[in-house]
Amino acid sequence: MKKKVFSVIFTAACLLCCVIPFAGMAVAPSNEAVGNEQQTTLPSLNTEDGGFNEKYLQQLGDYFSTHYAFRPQIISADAEIQSKAFGTSNLDSVIVGKNNWLYYSSTLDNYLGRNLMSQRAIFNTINNLEITQEYLNENNVKFLFTVAPNKNTLYPENMPYYYGKKESTESNLKNFTSSLKDSKLNYCDLLTVLESYDEVLYHEQDSHWNNKGALIAYNEILDKLGKTHENYENANASRAKSFYGDLGKMLYPSTQQPEYNYEYDINQTYSYVTPTKSVEEALITTQNDQASGSLYMYRDSFGNALLPYFANAYNSAYFRKAFPVNLALEVGFQQSDTVIFEIAERNLIWFAQSPPVIPAKELSVPANQKTFDNEWDVKAEISQVNMQYVSVTGSVYSSLCSDNSELILLVNDKDGKSRAFEAFTTSSDSSDYCYQAYIPAEYLSTDSVDVSVIIKNGDEYLLTESQKTDIQQAEI
Repeated sequence: MKKKVFSVIFTAACLLCCVIPFAGMAVAPSNEAVGNEQQTTLPSLNTEDGGFNEKYLQQLGDYFSTHYAFRPQIISADAEIQSKAFGTSNLDSVIVGKNNWLYYSSTLDNYLGRNLMSQRAIFNTINNLEITQEYLNENNVKFLFTVAPNKNTLYPENMPYYYGKKESTESNLKNFTSSLKDSKLNYCDLLTVLESYDEVLYHEQDSHWNNKGALIAYNEILDKLGKTHENYENANASRAKSFYGDLGKMLYPSTQQPEYNYEYDINQTYSYVTPTKSVEEALITTQNDQASGSLYMYRDSFGNALLPYFANAYNSAYFRKAFPVNLALEVGFQQSDTVIFEIAERNLIWFAQSPPVIPAKELSVPANQKTFDNEWDVKAEISQVNMQYVSVTGSVYSSLCSDNSELILLVNDKDGKSRAFEAFTTSSDSSDYCYQAYIPAEYLSTDSVDVSVIIKNGDEYLLTESQKTDIQQAEI
């Protein structure tokens, strides 16, 4: 009898736990997004044209999963139990480390030395950045590229013990920097300078550097550019528990505790030109009458803490997060004299996958080409980012290339003349032997183009057979 009563009580308790989140939505729905997620809206039974919404039940399920009552508290309680008792995370995107440290899961492969960028992908990244630098320098614009190291690249000691065995000692950043020995790329090595400090310059429960780490990066970048600037070495600094980390918000939405950050007493002499509410915004423009120079900066979330320093250092500054970088249009419009690309180590391959939008450099048609018959693919479409250009993309057989083969496109212009253009060497999910070139639309006919690819292996030029492809219109 006692066993039966216990079973009934246990079953009722379980049912009550399941019912409360649903029933509680009537009085206390959760309307706050957790972490970086996008909040959903209550779906409608009808579509915009008045028909039945066939995805209604699926959308309703998605809505419930982000709005059930006491959601932040339930998520936090589960996370606290799993992290404190078992040293694990209840989120695939967050790694629970030692000493209350959290790491971003997307950095794990790089940390373990597995699934790294191929040598060809490393070449593609460097080659595309060098092409970008040359284009800017020819237009009297300075260029600098820098990488913000992954947190576990700088501070691996608090990674969980069960990730102790690595597949290799290599990493994307290590391979990238070692491949720069013969490169002319203006690169600022932040890893070396940050490693030279004994103190921790990243947050415990965030994937980014703290304000002191950002200040060190800012000074190193502008020193590398040779720009006179205030280094704030005499600025008053205080430490206060005022910072809530991005990983902590994701894992402990209702129980997260603040951590220390540096606060510098800096006179902010810049003002926002754009209606800016947060440094997280994708486009921010600033003006500072007490400084000189015009900056265009592509930055990711590491740039949030950098922005106030750079805004103070330039007369006008344009901070962008959009990718691919619409460089030719925006730098010309802003009349920038300096361009900085900053990207997190975990996203280093982005410039191999999606290079900046700049006009392809026209070259002399190489002589002594060796024609071969081989499969390759090509696609041409008006660029959705900048409709002044036709984006010509495709791939070639890897067996015809070396790790550092350059690619040149031969296209017939609207007058039937064969013209050669330097192509970005790019990577896709299936191949590191792809290409992309932004060719001014005014050169080409409006409907189709004949394209062939020249593979440059040292002094040897291999020419594919020409293919005619339709030019797809941009979808607006």
